[in-house]
Amino acid sequence: MDNRPIGVFDSGVGGLSIWRVIRKLLPQESLVFFADSGHVPYGEKSTEELADLTGRITAFLLDEGCKMIVVACNTATVHAIDHLRKRFSDVPFVGVVPVVKTLASRTRTGTIAVLSTPATADSPYLANLIGEFAPDKRVVNVGCDGLEDLVEAGNIRTQQTTALLEKHLAPVQASDADVVGLGCTHYPFLRSRIKSLLGPGVRVYDPSRPVARRVRQLLRESESFASNADPEFRFFTTGDTELFGSVASKLLRFPVADVGYVDL
Repeated sequence: MDNRPIGVFDSGVGGLSIWRVIRKLLPQESLVFFADSGHVPYGEKSTEELADLTGRITAFLLDEGCKMIVVACNTATVHAIDHLRKRFSDVPFVGVVPVVKTLASRTRTGTIAVLSTPATADSPYLANLIGEFAPDKRVVNVGCDGLEDLVEAGNIRTQQTTALLEKHLAPVQASDADVVGLGCTHYPFLRSRIKSLLGPGVRVYDPSRPVARRVRQLLRESESFASNADPEFRFFTTGDTELFGSVASKLLRFPVADVGYVDL
C-alpha cells in the first residue's frame, strides 16, 4: 500500500475531467490537482517553454508527496511527457492522447472525426497517430478555436458556447463520421452538448476512462494502491484562486475551496 497522493495537472480546468474519473474509479486515492491557469493556453507555447513549465509543475507535485503524475493535458503530453520521463526517470507518468485507435476500430462508415485544439489538430503527433492507427480511414480533423477558453471560464451552457459548437461540428455533420473523439481534456465537460447536436447515430469518445484505467493498472503493477478511508483532495493554481474554485465547483458539482496559489 502507498497512501501518498496522485498528482494531476493541466494548463487549466480541463484536466478535472480526468480527475473526476480517477476519483470515481479509485475512491481511496488522495489527489493533488494543479491548474497552470496563469500560463494558459498551452497551445501557443513552444516545446521548450512547455518542457520548462511542466518540469516545474512536476517538481512541485513531487514536493507535495505525489507518487505518480498524470499529465491531464493533450498539448503537454504531446510536447513534454518524453522530457518529463527522462528528467524524472523514477516517477511513473500517465499522459493523454486523442483516441484515434479506438475510433478506427469502432467506426462502421470508415469515417472518424477528432475534435481538438488548433495546436493539437495541426501537430505532427496527431498526424502520426492517424497514419499509424487510421491509415485507411477518412479523418475529419477539426481544430476548435475558442472552445477551450469558454470551458476555462465555466461557460458550458451559454448561447456563445452553443454557437461555437455548431460552427465546429458542422464539418462533422456534413460527413458520414459515426464516431467522434474528444482530443482536449476540456471537451468532456461539453460531451452531452456535443452528443445532442450530433444526434444518436454518432458515438462520442473521450480519453478520461482509459487514462484512469491506466493509472489503476500502474498502481496494481507496483502494488501502490492507497487505503485512505478519508482521501484528501488538494487544489493549486498559478492563476486566480477564487475563479478556479468557482469554475471547478461548477464543473465537478463538488465544492472546491481552499485553493492554493503557486508562483511558478
